[in-house]
Amino acid sequence: MRALLLAVRETAQLFGRQRILWLPFVCVTFVEALFVGLVWLAPHAPFSDVLAPPIRFFFGDRVLHYPAHLWFLYHVTRHAYIAATVLVGAFMTGVACAMVGQIHTGAMLSFRDVLVNRQVHYGRMLLVWIISWGIATSIAEGSARVAPKSLLGLLVVVGITVVLQALFVYAIPAAVFQRAKWWKALLSSVRETARYPLSTLAVVTPPTLLVIGLAVLVPPVKVAEWMGRTQPEWAVACVAVRLIVWMVADALLTVATAHLWWTHRAVSRAANPAVQVATARHPHKAAQQPPTQKHPLVA
Repeated sequence: MRALLLAVRETAQLFGRQRILWLPFVCVTFVEALFVGLVWLAPHAPFSDVLAPPIRFFFGDRVLHYPAHLWFLYHVTRHAYIAATVLVGAFMTGVACAMVGQIHTGAMLSFRDVLVNRQVHYGRMLLVWIISWGIATSIAEGSARVAPKSLLGLLVVVGITVVLQALFVYAIPAAVFQRAKWWKALLSSVRETARYPLSTLAVVTPPTLLVIGLAVLVPPVKVAEWMGRTQPEWAVACVAVRLIVWMVADALLTVATAHLWWTHRAVSRAANPAVQVATARHPHKAAQQPPTQKHPLVA
């Protein structure tokens, strides 16, 4: 519980003195918006010569015409999110984790230093994200297909989604802080969650429910209904809301998880003086572990 309180307190600084931690997530959202913007330009010359044919092939000609095209912008945001995550999102998640590490090691909080010092391995972040996302998505979508179409079925699917998110949530932090290979990072994440299930679920559940709630309350079908009742341009506002909600959820989840990874170790060391004595006697072993800054609540 102490580790959770520390992580929550540190994460709250996203809205205070550590606002620079938003920068990686703003970059990802910018790329998502860029992809959505390209889709918006697809029906218009001169972009239509290049962008319209693939959209027409996969989704039909109707989505290239007003007002269906505005609805399509909302529908395609999910694809834009996946594309942006593959391109920069997984890497920026690692960058955000490295910046959280700067806080806990007493270094200056700097987005630039993480990039210049190459603290994050792009290929490793991408591989970890693709594998964990692929496993979690396959299981979650499979359970959604077989679950009964009822409130109980929905709750079961949501529960499975939260648990899957919790199992893999430490994979990128492990790859960054321990420089673990992709498969070791995945195993380390599962072990971390098994060791600290309650604090992990407490951090993972709110942002995950935020994204799921948006998907349930504002599906593309609902957006189409709103467009018919009011103005089609409302779809553009829905796109903006969706991108912002996803950015906030990603930021809260990533930063809170990274803080929790560090505070688990800070609390564990504070509660086990023998570890501190052993570390003092064997500094070469301490070098194998990430340094931990003592927190006031741990003292």
